[in-house]
Amino acid sequence: MSHELTVVLVDADNTLWDTDAVFREAQLLVLARIEVAMGRTCATADRLAFIRSYDQALAQNHHLHLRYPAQLLVRSVEAGLAGIAPEVAARDIVAGRTLTSGPLVPADVEAIVSDYMQALTCTPRLLSGVDEGIRAAKDAGLRLFVMTEGRIKKQKHILELHGLLGSFEGVWEMTKERSQFDRIVGRFAGSRVVVIGDQPDRDIVPAKAAGCLTVLVPSRFEPSWQTASDRSVVDHVATDFLDAVRWCIDTDFTKASVVS
Repeated sequence: MSHELTVVLVDADNTLWDTDAVFREAQLLVLARIEVAMGRTCATADRLAFIRSYDQALAQNHHLHLRYPAQLLVRSVEAGLAGIAPEVAARDIVAGRTLTSGPLVPADVEAIVSDYMQALTCTPRLLSGVDEGIRAAKDAGLRLFVMTEGRIKKQKHILELHGLLGSFEGVWEMTKERSQFDRIVGRFAGSRVVVIGDQPDRDIVPAKAAGCLTVLVPSRFEPSWQTASDRSVVDHVATDFLDAVRWCIDTDFTKASVVS
């Protein structure tokens, strides 16, 4: 089966590599540092769930979404250890209101943020099936591109470290909105465009609305704002990246529409 008319847009974080694991270790480091500074211990058994509840609340309240300033996470978790709920902490901290008069002074916050940002520089490991999936895609003649909301320089660096940069025809930093996918579909008029990603709301829903075929490789971390309806529109749910590529190869695209 020929696939020269198939363009595959691949998400990077948590689709090609395990960004979640890097954030997990960095966030737990932040929590531990704040606990020491405050002389308090998180009472919740699931420490990761505790700090991520504040992270997600901030993302939902801040106009930069998940790119909110890291200082806000430190202040939010500080409030959380003082007994303030995630939604309240996020709303007030984003609005610039001080919630506690605890021991964390600005220098403490900056030191914790510095350690957090350093921890996030760790190179994430490739996820299951990525090496094999990329080889299979290239052998089948699929045209591969990376689409990312992360910083393009960093994503290219990670691809290069894993020896994968040359496997992709391009790496694009883009806001994953329908309008952006519409532009990509227009660019590849006459080809089938398939999107592979891990987040239904960011990767799948806007791509599907633009007329792309979609494959979900579910992330271990599912944000609280994901809904069942977001996931329901996907064309295929894959077990890993290799399974996603095999679906692209094995699907009878003669029965699928070509973007005109």
